[in-house]
Amino acid sequence: MLRLGKVSETRDTSIRLRDLLLLRGGGWLLAFLLGAVTLLSVVGLLAISGWFITAAAVAGTATAAAIGFDYFRPAALIRLCAIVRTAGRYGERLASHDTALGLLKDLRCRLFRALGKKPLQSAVSTAHYRAAKAMHRLITDIDHLDQVVLRALLPWGWSGLMVAAVMGGLYWLNSTLLWAALPGLLIAWLGLPLLAVWRGIRQARRDAEFAERRRVALLDPLAAITSLVLWGRWPDIRQRVKGEDINFLQQQERQFSLASLTTAMQQVALGSSIIGVLWQAEVLMHTGALTVPILLAAVLAILALGEILAPLASSFLALGASLAARDRLNALINADESRPSPPVTWSGAVPLTWQLEACQLTARLPGALTGPQDIHLSLKSGEILCLQGPSGCGKSTLLQVLAGELAPLSGHYWLNGQPPEHWPLLKTIGYLPQQWDVFDMSLAENLRLGDEGASDDTLWGVLNDMALGTWARGLPQGLNTPLGEYGAAVSGGQARRIALGRVLLTRRPILLLDEPLAGLDTITRHHVVDSLVRRTQKGILVISSHVPLVLPEHRTHYLPMLEEGRPGVSPLTWRHQKEACADLRARAMK
Repeated sequence: MLRLGKVSETRDTSIRLRDLLLLRGGGWLLAFLLGAVTLLSVVGLLAISGWFITAAAVAGTATAAAIGFDYFRPAALIRLCAIVRTAGRYGERLASHDTALGLLKDLRCRLFRALGKKPLQSAVSTAHYRAAKAMHRLITDIDHLDQVVLRALLPWGWSGLMVAAVMGGLYWLNSTLLWAALPGLLIAWLGLPLLAVWRGIRQARRDAEFAERRRVALLDPLAAITSLVLWGRWPDIRQRVKGEDINFLQQQERQFSLASLTTAMQQVALGSSIIGVLWQAEVLMHTGALTVPILLAAVLAILALGEILAPLASSFLALGASLAARDRLNALINADESRPSPPVTWSGAVPLTWQLEACQLTARLPGALTGPQDIHLSLKSGEILCLQGPSGCGKSTLLQVLAGELAPLSGHYWLNGQPPEHWPLLKTIGYLPQQWDVFDMSLAENLRLGDEGASDDTLWGVLNDMALGTWARGLPQGLNTPLGEYGAAVSGGQARRIALGRVLLTRRPILLLDEPLAGLDTITRHHVVDSLVRRTQKGILVISSHVPLVLPEHRTHYLPMLEEGRPGVSPLTWRHQKEACADLRARAMK
C-alpha cells in the first residue's frame, strides 16, 4: 500500500487518510502547537480579564484593598495573552496553509507517478471523456484530501486539549466544580459532535455525488447545444439541470442544518455546565473557599470553549468530503486492476530488433476536424522517421496513435507483426508529447522519473547530450537545484530538453518525439539531434518537427503530411509504404 510520506511505494497505490499525517508531519505538528498556544491564550485572556475587572471593582469598594491591589501583573498577563493570541493565530495559519499546500503538491506528484505506471488506455471511443472526468477528479478530489486534517483532526485535537485544560482548572479550584460541569462538557465535546458524525457522514460522502451529477447535467449537453435548440429539446435539458441543482442545494441545506443544530445544542450543554458551576459555587462562597472574581474567571473559561468546540459540529462535512475523495481517487488509480485486462500474449522475451508497420491508418481526436488519413509506414530498428507538415495536419495525433494513447478510426498498426496490445507499451515506447511536464522537484528528481536508479554520472551524461551540462554545472546546487512549480525556474527550452532527457533515460527501443527541438537555436539543435541519432542507433526514432533537421540520409525516411492529414509525395518512403500495406493486408486476411 502506498504510504504517503516517508514510506516506500509498493504495488498497492491505495490512499489511506491516516497516511496524510505522515506526509509533512513536522509541519502539522508545528501548526498544532501554534494553534494550541493560540487557544490557550484565548481562554486565558478571557478568564484573566474577567477576574481582573471583577477583582478591581471589588477592591475599589474598599480604600485599603484598593491601595494594596496589584494592577500591573494582571495587566501584563492580559497584554501577553493578547500578543500571543495574535502572533500564534498568524503563525498557525502560515504553518497550516504552507503544510497543506505542500501536502497537495506531494499528493499530486505521487498520484501522477502512480497513474503514469498504469497501462495506457485507448481501446474505446470515450477515452477523451473519461480522461477529462479523471482530470476533474484529480483536480478537485486532491484538494479535498487536506480537509480531514485542517477541519477534522486538528480541531478535535485542539478542543480536547482545551477541554482538558478547563477541566484541570476547575479541579484545581475545587473538585465539586469539576463534577458539576463535567456532564455538560462531555456532551458538548464528545457526545453531540460524534452524534453529528454518525448522522451526517453518509450525507457528506454523497455531497460529491450530487455535485458531480449537477456538473454532468450542465456540461454534457453543451457539446450538442445547437442541435438541442433546433429540435426544441433545450427546455427539457434546462429543467433537468434545474432539478439537479435543487437536489444539490437541498443536500447542502440538510448538512448545514445538522451542523447548526449541533452547534446550538453544544451551547445549551455548555450553559448547563455553567449553571452547575454556579449552583456549586453558592455553597463554596459561603464557606470562603471561592471568591466572585475566581468564579467569574471559571465561567468565562467555560464560555470560551463555545468558539473552540463549534468546528467539531461541522467536522463530519470535512471527513465525508475527504472519504469520498479518497474513494474516487482509489477507484481511478486502481481502475485497471478492477477491470478485466485485455489478453496479452507477450512471453516476456524482449526482441533484439523491432519493426513498426502501419497500413491505411486513419485517426482523429474527439471533436477535431482533421487528422492523419491513409498513413502507410514501415520502419525497423536503426531507422528514423521524420514527420513534416504544417500545424493541424495530424502529426501529434499520429504520434498518439503510435504511442497507444488513441485508438485509430481505421487501418492497421503492428509492432513486430503483432497488434500493439500484444506488447507492454510502457516498457516499449518512450513518448514525449508537446505538453510535457516538469515538476516542482530537483533537477535530478525530475530526470530520475525516467530511471529511478540512474547514477549521477548517467544524469550528467544525458544533460551533456541535451546541451545542458555546462549550464547545470554552473548552478550553485547542481543536480539538486529545484526547478520550481511547472518548471518556472528554467526557460521553456531548458524545460523541454529536461523532459526529453527524462524520456531518453527510460531506454525504450521506440521513441516518439513531438516537436522536441522547438525554440532551440541552430547550434543547440544540431547538438541535440546528433545525441538523439547516436542514442537511437539500435532503435526506432519517430520525430515531428517544424524546423529542418540534419539527419543521417541512410537511416532517415520522411513523411510529409498535407493540411488535410494525407501523406504527401515521398518516393523513398512510398516504396516501403506499399510493401508494408500489402504485407499487412495479407496478415489481416489470415
